[in-house]
Amino acid sequence: MNRWPGGRLVRAVVPVSLCAALVSAPLWGVQPVRAVTPEQAIDAGYVPNPAPALARITIDDITPRVLDGAGAGGQVAVGTEAGVPTVTVSGTIINVGDVPLESVDVRLQRGPGSPDAESVREPLVWSEPSFPVQGEFLRVAVSLAPGESVPYRVSMPAREIPGDPGPDLQLTEPGVYPLLVNVNGTPEGGSPARLDDARTLIPVLRAPPPAPIPGVDDDEVGAAAPADAPDPAPVPLTVLWPLAAAPTRIALVPGEAGPEPVVALTDGSLPHDLADEGRLTGLVRAASAAFEGPAGEELRRATCLGVDPDLLGTVAEIADGRAVVIDEGSGPHVPGERDGGSDEADPAVDEALREDASRWLTELRALSEGACVVSLPAAQADLDVVAAVGDTALTAAALDRSDSVQRILEVAPVPGVLVPASGALAPGTARALAGGGVTAVVAAPSTRTDTGVVPPPGMVAVAGTDGGRALTYSAAVGASLAATGGRPENPRYSDPSTRYWLDADTPPARLQDAKAAILAPVIDAAGATAPDATATAVEQGVLAVPPQVWDIDADSAGSLLETLGDQLSSGRMRAVSLPDRLAGPVTIPEGSLAEDPTGAPDPGLADPFAEDPAGDTVGRLTGALAGAGTLRSLVDTSDPTAVEAAAHLSPLVGDALRAISETGRRAGGDGLTLETGTGAVARDRGAARLVRLGETVSASLARVDLLTPGSVFTMASPNSPLMLVTRNALPFPVRVDVTVTAPEDITVDPVGLIQIPAAGSRTLQVPTQSDSEGGVRRTVVFSLHGPDGTRLSDPVELSVQSGGYPVAQGFAIAAAALALVLGGRRYLRYRRGILDPADEGHRP
Repeated sequence: MNRWPGGRLVRAVVPVSLCAALVSAPLWGVQPVRAVTPEQAIDAGYVPNPAPALARITIDDITPRVLDGAGAGGQVAVGTEAGVPTVTVSGTIINVGDVPLESVDVRLQRGPGSPDAESVREPLVWSEPSFPVQGEFLRVAVSLAPGESVPYRVSMPAREIPGDPGPDLQLTEPGVYPLLVNVNGTPEGGSPARLDDARTLIPVLRAPPPAPIPGVDDDEVGAAAPADAPDPAPVPLTVLWPLAAAPTRIALVPGEAGPEPVVALTDGSLPHDLADEGRLTGLVRAASAAFEGPAGEELRRATCLGVDPDLLGTVAEIADGRAVVIDEGSGPHVPGERDGGSDEADPAVDEALREDASRWLTELRALSEGACVVSLPAAQADLDVVAAVGDTALTAAALDRSDSVQRILEVAPVPGVLVPASGALAPGTARALAGGGVTAVVAAPSTRTDTGVVPPPGMVAVAGTDGGRALTYSAAVGASLAATGGRPENPRYSDPSTRYWLDADTPPARLQDAKAAILAPVIDAAGATAPDATATAVEQGVLAVPPQVWDIDADSAGSLLETLGDQLSSGRMRAVSLPDRLAGPVTIPEGSLAEDPTGAPDPGLADPFAEDPAGDTVGRLTGALAGAGTLRSLVDTSDPTAVEAAAHLSPLVGDALRAISETGRRAGGDGLTLETGTGAVARDRGAARLVRLGETVSASLARVDLLTPGSVFTMASPNSPLMLVTRNALPFPVRVDVTVTAPEDITVDPVGLIQIPAAGSRTLQVPTQSDSEGGVRRTVVFSLHGPDGTRLSDPVELSVQSGGYPVAQGFAIAAAALALVLGGRRYLRYRRGILDPADEGHRP
């Protein structure tokens, strides 16, 4: 692993302006990862190809999305009486090369169905020859110039049409089938070639019945299916609906943006997500609409809202009227001010943003009323790192032990549940963080049986713990959901052989793949012939766990919920709440959590500070959190003006969690290597955030210090007090301990704990007794420490000039004698009636 070169290069502590560094990555000498070239893609044999040389084809829509017998929602094939559904795929072809393309043709192809639900993603990395069922080429463009695009639409009947010799998809059995759209063309001056291809999956719940043969009675064509065949048992369905956002909040040096606490963000993504058309609003409204639609009550019972405490707390602060500062690189500004910037932010309450935050919370409270709610790790923090650090405040913040979710939503989350963002948990993490009796919700490959085998999804009893368990979900379903949206990821637990450049596929195609993966267990249950196989499929069911920061729009979210609602309505699925699953029986006794889910390289685990002499991530976090603990210990809680101290300091612990956020750690690239850029943006941002956190803590501590009136202090007498000034630039009162070190012949009274007012100073007169000879200089050292013993500033050395006392005393005695003589003379003149010229006009 390359050493991260910027670990100790940044010295200036300007937290607000450094927000710009968190927006643009990579940073501070980290070389940017270049996009893969067509030549590199060919050499690596990437399938699908993330960088085609001549043309790119996309899949933008497929109808029907689910094939369910004759009433599948697709078009009816021409030339039949009863009709056979037609599968239609549409999209766009773009000339990405620098030469014109001629005779651009497309063809629809199909590969063999997946043998079981866990293998549905394998065909997504198959090459074109693995799709032997082929249609005919359809001309979509005579010529296509560089940069131009053309839409396409290609269709095939789902199965054979009697009397029609044309090709069909041969979808005669239930299953999940891969489809491929192949585009061919001729580069100008070249030969015909395959330019690109794109893949997606289509689930077939029921194969369409064969079309009637014209002129032949139906009774003469085969026997009908037995009427007494029992319907398969419904498959259990549980959905975790995540409401979280990528961490953009940052901690400022307290008081730097003014005396009042502010919400500081690195960019405008959170305000955008909270807007009326934003992502977070879309997720809440999609769920609300689905719960009000067909099978809404069942869908509500099957769904548990996963809420990020860090997001919820930030939104609640904005809704309560706290000012927001954003720095997108052009200078700090409040949301809505995009034209230019200023050197300093003007913290102000953005009413539009406050209304959006308040409205979103209101809608979320309505959605969560009476619903299942589970608290996610704050800021999607890496719980394994949290356990390794072992800091009490960090653990409490990660697990929301302050009950902020319950306080804000007024709904108690399901207790005793850990949902790691990575889908995996180290064996000792759950015990270290929460003790015994905790259930971790992880992917099935993150567990093992007592024989070391990956078990099917179910409830795993973790051996050697006090009631610890793991509720596991399908890796195929989890990976398919993680691949949806605008920021897809190859999760840590996913099958390495199915990882690929997810950006090579379009969001609609990846959403279609996710629907197929979710419905695959339904197809398995319906197609199982042996009773034990049917029981296994039904027992496993579907536990759908999308990525915690789910970058999916409202339409896509609603479409997925509609698909699930249709299955609940049809009786193929039945709703099972998350608490019911958690209370279910153990299916894998004496199991364990796996150290490594797949054995494949995991770019998400790369530590940018692993080889840095200044310390790795755990060491840096430990140091920063120790400093944050010192800041908390400084607060004078006995002073009523310290009420806002927690609001200034809590973001520091939150920043520690955000620096180890799992979000984006496995996005981009091929999902396997650092060299392809997998997780690069998130890794660089986390590193920059962690460096800045350490500097913010140091700068915050430096705002409490000692000042001296001068470098040399001359004592006018043996007991003259020493003067000292303590300063506090923090916006809350603090308590500090002033210690003194003096030579043997100078006695300085101890100072001890003192209070310094908020954004103020305090002058101390320290009683001192000198026994030294006249004219001698001695050094007295004052040090400032926190109540926990941490040194707050560099020691102050005061050079004390002692001696010279006889001369000073002589002058004092002479002055006293002269005053006595003059006073006596005046009194005698007064008694004799002699007017003193100074008293003229004042004599009675």
